[in-house]
Amino acid sequence: MKFFPYDQYIALNMETTSDEQLEQLERQWQHNGQQYGEIYQSLAERLPEEVYLHFSKLGFHDYRLLKVDIEHSSLLRSNAHFTLARNGDDIENSPLWMLSFDNISFFQFEHHNYDNPRPIIHPEIDNWLFEEFTPVNECTISLEVLFESGGNIRIHFPDKSIHMKRIK
Repeated sequence: MKFFPYDQYIALNMETTSDEQLEQLERQWQHNGQQYGEIYQSLAERLPEEVYLHFSKLGFHDYRLLKVDIEHSSLLRSNAHFTLARNGDDIENSPLWMLSFDNISFFQFEHHNYDNPRPIIHPEIDNWLFEEFTPVNECTISLEVLFESGGNIRIHFPDKSIHMKRIK
């Protein structure tokens, strides 16, 4: 994540961060957010309107990632589906959403907290924290998502080939 990196998020939430460091980090976070906002606005015509508007607000912040499905009919035709539930005590009865990508060209998962001997935040919970939509080239978009556990997913997909729907 270029604009909302995991290490900066952790530093903002650590009790050991000094007031001076915290102030500097918050200024940097705000600056990053403004820069990202400009990039996101440039993608308005390349994302479906419903998706663009949804992520213009809170997106899926604080939703739990329940499942990732990757399906392919060939290595040139792969799709991905994220099943998400509003976070809370009653995941079973919360609204479910599916975020789908058609014809993905890249999928990467890494974990920024995997080798840490001490848990940070809630490493066992995959709550969606932040996302970054960025252009890869003139016809491909990247979505990178940072989860509370430290997990990070990056996916590349063609313009307009992301869809979302409420499934429950």
